Amino acid sequence: MSLHSPKEVSPSPRSPRWIVLAWVAVLSVVAWRHVPVAYASHSHTGSTQLHISTIHGNNGTATAPGSLDEQYCIQSHTGSIDQTRMANFIEETLAKLASANIWDGTGSWKVDLWRAAKPCHQIDSATRASIGTEYHINTDWPNVSLCGTYYSCVVHDNPVYEGGHTHFKWMYSYLQAEHVSGYDTRARKFINHETGHVLGLKDPAGYGTDCQASVMHNDLYGCPSTVWYPTANDKAAVTRIGNYQNTY
Repeated sequence: MSLHSPKEVSPSPRSPRWIVLAWVAVLSVVAWRHVPVAYASHSHTGSTQLHISTIHGNNGTATAPGSLDEQYCIQSHTGSIDQTRMANFIEETLAKLASANIWDGTGSWKVDLWRAAKPCHQIDSATRASIGTEYHINTDWPNVSLCGTYYSCVVHDNPVYEGGHTHFKWMYSYLQAEHVSGYDTRARKFINHETGHVLGLKDPAGYGTDCQASVMHNDLYGCPSTVWYPTANDKAAVTRIGNYQNTY
């Protein structure tokens, strides 16, 4: 387990403080905010790698998740975002569109995404501790390091050492309501971008640099590409991570 016990508080139900074992992975911003964001062909390397621990395996079935599959829950913290509509939209974005446009199935199903039936805060603590990723939506995140008012971000928690490196059992994607309230391709860009960070993709050195066909670095991040879905570049990078090949 972790030094942090699961419990139902906001903004993080499983981490009372953002000072120990919490790693801020990635920032996403509205189009006019000029900050570094993403370079999909690069992943985290070395002894600590910022990705979900389950990405290296798969043991579920076609109808039920296994312990090595990527389960996630979703919770709206604001009345401006309808819980059911947003949960359905995120699930559709990740797993229910055309196979070429979703993360689900990446890396020979090492990425096998399963949505929990209930919002995060309605899940009992023991079950919730087994769910690797949580998506939270609010108008701002003043208590989440580096999210604040403008940013969506991913935080990694509960480090586990396996396979020659440390990765993380719990991931929190904190989405700004303004980024996803349109339920459109722009919203999908933010959801897919943050999910890329959950799966181990990282940011470039600067805004508008190293542009390529990637949801990790599109027009929201200073590049000409308007792609809103994980591209072949993105999926190849995640596949390398899943196969323990992210050494560059």
